[in-house]
Amino acid sequence: MARALRPDSAFLRRLAYAGARFGPRFVIEHSPKFFGTAFALALPETRARVRHNLRRVKGTRGFFREQRDVFQTFTSYAACFAESLGIDRPDAQNTQLSVDGDGHLRSALNAGRGAILVTAHIGPWDCAARLLVKNFSADVLVVMLAEPDEQARRVHDAVRQRGGVRVVHVGEHPLDGLPLLRHVRNGGMVAVQIDRAAPGGRGLDVELFGTLERIPEGPFRLAALSGAPIVPIFAHRAGYFRYEFSIAPPIWLNRRASTRELQGAASVAAATMQSFISRHPTEWFHFSN
Repeated sequence: MARALRPDSAFLRRLAYAGARFGPRFVIEHSPKFFGTAFALALPETRARVRHNLRRVKGTRGFFREQRDVFQTFTSYAACFAESLGIDRPDAQNTQLSVDGDGHLRSALNAGRGAILVTAHIGPWDCAARLLVKNFSADVLVVMLAEPDEQARRVHDAVRQRGGVRVVHVGEHPLDGLPLLRHVRNGGMVAVQIDRAAPGGRGLDVELFGTLERIPEGPFRLAALSGAPIVPIFAHRAGYFRYEFSIAPPIWLNRRASTRELQGAASVAAATMQSFISRHPTEWFHFSN
């Protein structure tokens, strides 16, 4: 029973999916405030991590202002999570999307080399790939670390696949990256979150909010091997199934890029990420150490 009630358990994922898919709009739109608050109260270590991240972005402020933003981060996450599971809803078919910088992505794709999309655990990132498939007629592979509960992973992956998004889970085998290289070389797009490096994986140190942060080397190495541009893309939730995308100019790497050149590309991507987080700090869901 204790295992079934873990936040990442398959039981709770199925329960959340049923509610997000079949629940009335009023419940889906407003229940994240309750569930986000409940999880914030139940997870003191995660709450402390969120407060630490907010201090990195906004500095130390008064107790009540900090706590307000901490709880807002949890409720923002709950809202994005619910909508990611509710993409089969009729409401989701009328998603409102505004894009700042769509020309950057189109110019990158026009080069005919595919693209490496770098994003982060920010806002409705899980819905972003589905909208890219729809709005850019793109073949998108989303790269994610494997979840601890395999059944929970399958529940969520099935929802993503019905939205036209395929997921590749990495971190389980040394050859996990080979399908990604083939996909990009065939003109597809690979989406990778860079604000969290895989345990034991190769990384690049970048400056983020005044401290060194280790981000995965993989997407930058993949860009060099394939010749595909790196395109930073981030999403903000503006309301119920209303999203705003921010797309930065492409970053190009030589096929024989040195470690220094990889480091430079990573720093540019990190600076773009920092700028976006600064505008939407309570949508940075960097819950892990």
